[in-house]
Amino acid sequence: MRVNLLGPLEIYTGETGVNAVPAAQKVRQTLAVLALNANRVVRFEQLMEELWEDNPPASAHTALQTYVYEIRKRFALGNPRSGSRDRDTDRPVLGTAGGGYQLSLPEDQVDAFRFEPLLARARKEFRAGDHRRARDSVAAAMALWRDAALVDVRKGPLLQAEALRLDELHTSATTLRIEADLQLGRHHELIGELTSLAALEPTNETVQRNLMTALYRTDRRADALRVYQRARSQIADEFGLDPSPELQALHTAILQSDASLLRPAEPSPAPRTPAPTPRVPCHLPAPQERLTGRSGQLARATGALTARTAPGPALVVVSGAPGTGKSELCRHAARRASGHYPDGQLYGRLLDDTGRPVRHAEILRSFLRGLGATEDLLHLGATDLSLMYRTWTADRRVLVVLDDVTGPDDLDLLLPSGYGCGAVISSRRRLFVSSSTEHIELDRLPLDDCLHLLVSLVPEHRITMDPDGARQLAELCHGLPTALFAVAARLRLRPHWTARQAISWATTAAQAGEDPLGLRAALERTLTTLPAHLRRAADTLLSPTAPGRPAPASAAALLGTGEQQAATLLEELVDAYLLSATTPASEDGCYSWEPAPRALRESVRRAVPAAPADNTVRHPMAA
Repeated sequence: MRVNLLGPLEIYTGETGVNAVPAAQKVRQTLAVLALNANRVVRFEQLMEELWEDNPPASAHTALQTYVYEIRKRFALGNPRSGSRDRDTDRPVLGTAGGGYQLSLPEDQVDAFRFEPLLARARKEFRAGDHRRARDSVAAAMALWRDAALVDVRKGPLLQAEALRLDELHTSATTLRIEADLQLGRHHELIGELTSLAALEPTNETVQRNLMTALYRTDRRADALRVYQRARSQIADEFGLDPSPELQALHTAILQSDASLLRPAEPSPAPRTPAPTPRVPCHLPAPQERLTGRSGQLARATGALTARTAPGPALVVVSGAPGTGKSELCRHAARRASGHYPDGQLYGRLLDDTGRPVRHAEILRSFLRGLGATEDLLHLGATDLSLMYRTWTADRRVLVVLDDVTGPDDLDLLLPSGYGCGAVISSRRRLFVSSSTEHIELDRLPLDDCLHLLVSLVPEHRITMDPDGARQLAELCHGLPTALFAVAARLRLRPHWTARQAISWATTAAQAGEDPLGLRAALERTLTTLPAHLRRAADTLLSPTAPGRPAPASAAALLGTGEQQAATLLEELVDAYLLSATTPASEDGCYSWEPAPRALRESVRRAVPAAPADNTVRHPMAA
C-alpha cells in the first residue's frame, strides 16, 4: 500500500498501479489523518474533531466506525487489536488500539515521510559546504511533490495544521534549492523563477535577497537596486519597518560594487575527511564484434548523437530482425559519441539472459548509483526513482543505452530528461517514438559484405581457396551477423577446416536439433517477449502442413479465426520482425518468414507451451 499526500490524495495497492482513493469526502479525511499519523494511535476524539469540529452529531461514533470499516474493506486491511503489521506478510493493517485507530505500514510507503529525511539531509550537506549533493538531495525531495499537500481533501483542524506545516517545509526546500544553485553559480537560470517569487511575496526578504544576488552576478546592478527599493517600500507600507540588517548590508555591498558578491561564499572549514571525487560513470560494455557493412548506419547514429540539432535529448532508435546486430551497432555508436557526454554513459539491458524482462526499478537504481546516489535514496519504487532520475539528468550531459527494448512502455521511465542528454535504443519490435532524432532499421547484409566479414575474421586463404564453398557458407548464414560470427568462431577453432566442412558441420548440427548459427537463441529472446496468442499463432503457421509463405486466407484456415483477425496477427508478427511483407504488398497478400524457417520453427516449438487440441488462436481483441 503506497500513500501519496504531497498533492492530491493517492492510494496505490498491490501491483496494479491503480489509484484506489475513495470518493466520499469524510472517508478521505479519515484516511488522510490516519496516513499522516501512520504507526501512531489517533484517538477517537481527534478523529471526530477533524470530521465535525465542535459540532459532532449524536451518531458520530457510529459514523466513524463506518468510515473505518469502509477503509478496511476497500484496501483489505486487517484489524488486529495490537495495531501492528502482520509479521508473516508485512501487510499494512488498520487496528483498534489505545482508545483510537492505528494505521500500520512502512514509512517509506508514505511520500511525506520520505520527503522530510531527504530535506534534513540536504540541509546538513549544505551546512557542510557540499552544495552539489545538497542540491541533488533537495531536488529528490521536491520531486515527490505534485501540488499543495492534500489539495483535494476537505480539511478540519488536524489536516489544516499538518498541510500548512508541509507546505512551509516545501517553501523551505525551494529556498534551499535556490541557495544551493546560487552557490553552484547557476544565477542565470534562477532569475526568471526568483522574479516570479519576488512578485508573489514582496515582503519575503529571503526571496528578495536571492533575486538581488542573482541580478548582481549577471551584471544587472541597477535592477538589483530597484528590487531593494521596491522591497523597502513594501515593508515600510505594510509593517512600518525598515528592511532587515542582512538585506540592508546586501544593498550597501551592491552600491559599493563589492567583488565578493560575484562569487559564492566559501564554506566554513569543517574537521572532516574529504569525500572522494565521484567518478564519471561509464557503464558501456565493450563492443564484442566488428562492424562490417554498417558504416552508413553507424555514421547516421553517431551523427545524430553528436550534432545536437534536436530541440530535446538526442534519441536514436535501432531496430531489426533477430541476429542483425542491433546491440553491436548501438554499442559502437555510443562509444564513438561518448566524448560528447562528459557526465557519464549509462547502460541498461531490459531482458536478462533467459529473455525475462528486468524490472524498471532495478535499471533506475543502477543508473542512479552511477550518477552518485547513495543507497538510502534507492529504496523507492519505480515511479519515484524515475522522478529522481529525471531531476538528476536535467542539467547533466549523459548518454544512455537501452538494449532489448520491447515497447514504448519501457521508455516512459528510463529516458533522460536533460536537453544535453542522448539515448540509443535497440528494439526487437518496430518502434515509433515521436521524439526520435534518427530511426535506423537494420536489414540482412549483402553477400559481398558477408564474404568480407568472414575474410576479416579468419585467414583469407581459407576463404579464397574455395570461393564457391565460401559463397555457400555465407548464404547459409542468411546475411545475419550473428550467424556469420558463429561460423567464423568455429573456423578459428578448427584451423584445418575448409568452408565446405563448416557447411557440413552447420547442416548436420541443425538436423540434430542443435543451434550452430546462434539464430535460435536470438529468435527465442524475441519470442519470449511476445504475447501468448502470437507465440501460438507462429507455432501453428510454422507447422509442416502450413504454406511456406503465409497469407491471411491460409492463416485464417489454420488458426480457426476470421480472415481479418488472421491479417492482424500476421502484421503483428511483421512488427516483431518474424515475418516480412513485400513492399508494395503483393496481390496474393503473402508474407515471408524471417530469417531461417528451420531455426525459427525449432525456436517456436521451444517457446510455446502445449497448444489447445483444436489449435484455435484467439486474438485478444476478439470477443
